[in-house]
Order: sequence, then structure tokens, then C-alpha cells
Amino acid sequence: MMNITNTETIPMAFLESLGDYVYMYRDLAGKPKYTGKGRGNRCLSHINSKGYDINDLWIVACNLERFRLDEKDASFVLESYLISTLQPTDNAVAGHYKECFIMSKFSEIFGTWKEDQIDNLESLPSWYTDNYGFIKGRSGKLTITATSTIFESVTRNGVQVGWTTMPNGDVNEITFMLGKSEFKKNLEAWAKELGLQDLENVGSGDRKDRRFTASVSDANQALDIFKDLFGIND
Repeated sequence: MMNITNTETIPMAFLESLGDYVYMYRDLAGKPKYTGKGRGNRCLSHINSKGYDINDLWIVACNLERFRLDEKDASFVLESYLISTLQPTDNAVAGHYKECFIMSKFSEIFGTWKEDQIDNLESLPSWYTDNYGFIKGRSGKLTITATSTIFESVTRNGVQVGWTTMPNGDVNEITFMLGKSEFKKNLEAWAKELGLQDLENVGSGDRKDRRFTASVSDANQALDIFKDLFGIND
């Protein structure tokens, strides 16, 4: 079991991952001493003001922003909590959002989160780690899942580029995202310069004429397009 000795070691990224939460401080016998709701580092504010020990802190429920918290839905939240935690025998439907009602020690949640961050770093594709020098500061989004890595650049000249690394490590398609549909002609001219023969408009709705894809041979070609966008010379 993880024991936290310094609250300054808790990153805000972890606290933000809890979303809107309900927390509780319990004594050694498990009796509640204080409960409250908050976001960010609210649950840690009582350590100084009330002299509480962070290792007595429990998260009752997290990510509660997923609920529609207007007056007509207050009953929905309570119903979901009771079904998820008490598991009545005759309820035909399982509790909604049961993953929110966790009633777990803060230190254990934090420990699991830290392990997940390490796993994420280890799962970064080689094209990202090997080329981090020029990707740094130009990466808008990097999403790591169990089977793929999704990358999007920041916007330059009204254009973003992005691609997905397949489970086998291949990259076979690049996506162009335009800030305005008026940039379509510029993109088509640029794609021709890059030698991309199959530029396809895949946008729809409010993204019509703003999202395009093209085939690439591998991650190196995608990176070359990325570097061309940002004017990076080898």
C-alpha cells in the first residue's frame, strides 16, 4: 500500500483526472470525520487547516461532471449511487456510471495513476521518442491506448496534421485538419508538392471541406510532412 509523505509530490494532472469528486477523511477505525465535494486540490486543503493526514483520505466518487446535475436529475445521481454501491438483488439494471462510485483510498488511486503514467511512457512509439527534439513544442495531442497511439500537431498556417500508429507499429495514413474550409485549395496544392496522390475529403457536418486524409508509406513519411509544415530542415 502506498504511503504519501509529501502532498507536493502529487501532480495537478492526477487531481484533474478525478474531475468533480466527493471525498471523505476517516479515522483509523473507519469512522468518517469529514466529507466534502470539490475539484483539483480541494480535498488536500484540510491537511493544513484541520491537521488531517492525507493517508486517511478517501475518494467516495469521482468524475461526477458526467451526470446532468439539474434539479430533475438529482434523483438519478442518488439512484445510481445506491444501485452501484448496495447492489439490490431485484434491480434488473446495473447501476449507471458505477465506475464513478469508487470509495477508494486516495493514496491507492494515486499509486495506480503513477503506474499507468510509467506504462504510457514505455508504450510510446519509437518514431516519437527518436524525434522528440523537433516534435517538442509542436505536439498538440498525444493519446495512448492499449492498441494505438494517436498524434496531432499544433496548428500552423491554419493546418494541423495527425496520424495513428497501428498495433503492429505501422503508420499508413495522415490526416490534415483545416482551421477554415477556405484553406482547401492551399492544402490541395501542398499535397501535390508532397506527392500525395489520394487526398480524400473525409469531413462532414461543420467539418466539411476541413478534414482530409492521404496514404503514407510509414511513420517517416508522416514525419517528413510534419517537418515540411513547420519548416524544419534536417
